[in-house]
Amino acid sequence: MKHWRKIVAELLGFDRRERRGTFVLVVMLALLLLIRVFAFRPDMEHLSYELIASAQVDEHTAGQAESNSAALFTFDPNTASHADLLSLGLTERQAKTLINYRSSGARFRKPQDLLRVYGMDSVTSARLMPWIKIAEEQESDRTVSRNINQDPAEEQRKTVDAVTVVAPMDLNRCTASDLMGLPGIGPVLSERIIRYRSLLGGFVDTGQLNEVYGLDSQVVVLISPMLMLTYDSVTPLMLDSCSFSELARHPYVGSSTARLISKYRSLMDTPVTLGDLVGQKVMSHEQAVRLAPYVRPSPDASGGEYEFILSKVLK
Repeated sequence: MKHWRKIVAELLGFDRRERRGTFVLVVMLALLLLIRVFAFRPDMEHLSYELIASAQVDEHTAGQAESNSAALFTFDPNTASHADLLSLGLTERQAKTLINYRSSGARFRKPQDLLRVYGMDSVTSARLMPWIKIAEEQESDRTVSRNINQDPAEEQRKTVDAVTVVAPMDLNRCTASDLMGLPGIGPVLSERIIRYRSLLGGFVDTGQLNEVYGLDSQVVVLISPMLMLTYDSVTPLMLDSCSFSELARHPYVGSSTARLISKYRSLMDTPVTLGDLVGQKVMSHEQAVRLAPYVRPSPDASGGEYEFILSKVLK
């Protein structure tokens, strides 16, 4: 028994120097702990002040949001004054544009007509539409309004201005600055639309705006009634003679399909048609349908192919 006790004492026991060192270490750890607790504890008074200030800011924000919501009231865009429009949250520029639009002879007949005012963003329109109540226009009022101004030249000028305001924008001829006048379109998206139009060779359908990176589908639905398309400026794609780079840069072709078309042209002596390309597995049916509006067939090609049926550049 003494033998085993001696072995344990040799393994676990400390001599005088080791015991002294252990004691000093424990004292140092205790001092560090006390310093940490009392010297570096958080300033509770300052912390409480910050919490109270944060709560006050939140209450102020909530109160401000509630007051903004309460500021909305039922209004008629045909008769609302400049001050009323500003009270509803419109900017000075938006209020002036709406009044100018109204003064040109145009009339709001339904809440959605608010979107026709250039510079009116979709968020503001959506917020105000539920509060719009348009008074019904009596036949006698319409007759009186037509006869108020007896100057034919002035009436003609106002009619021209009204048509100019509501005229749709040609998507294939407009500039980036023109597009920025549409709701939901800023400088970045307008440049992307122009760049994508250049790659396509022109738009053949307003639904192609959904293919523009970053353009929300709801914005496309919103602005589509404000747009029109002319096809005389659409650049045709000649499958028999266009270069590899022209094919590859088109969003509906790409470099891999362009390479296959070039190889197909080198092997075949007949005119290249989309029907043959689909039949030879050079491209898919879906790809051919998307590309067909841009393709101008060779004069020697048959008339029953995709490009003759769907081509926009021929119509």
